[in-house]
Order: sequence, then C-alpha cells, then structure tokens
Amino acid sequence: MSKPQFHWEDPLLLQDQLTTEERMVADAAREYAQGKLAPRVHEAYRSESTDPSIFREMGDL
Repeated sequence: MSKPQFHWEDPLLLQDQLTTEERMVADAAREYAQGKLAPRVHEAYRSESTDPSIFREMGDL
C-alpha cells in the first residue's frame, strides 16, 4: 500500500473543488496581491504610511 502524498501548496486539496470561474477569480486575486499589492504594502510598512488608493483598487476587483 502506497503512502498518500501531501501537497504543501494545497494541503486540503481545495483547488480541486473549485470551478473554473472560481479558479480564475483566485488567480486574479493572487496575481494582484503578489504583483501590485505586496510591494506597496511593504513600502507602506517601512514608511509607516497608508495609501488610500490601495483600498479603492481592492474594491474594484
């Protein structure tokens, strides 16, 4: 009997339960968070400031 594999990226295998549309939304959110949001949040943390345009952009998603 083989040992089941553990997936660190998705331990509960939730991605397998999403529809195509839900995956597209998740991918868009991940892309925005990693590409646009993270660098700005990092800089805001360093300078102890807040950029209100971030909240508007997130609302537009």
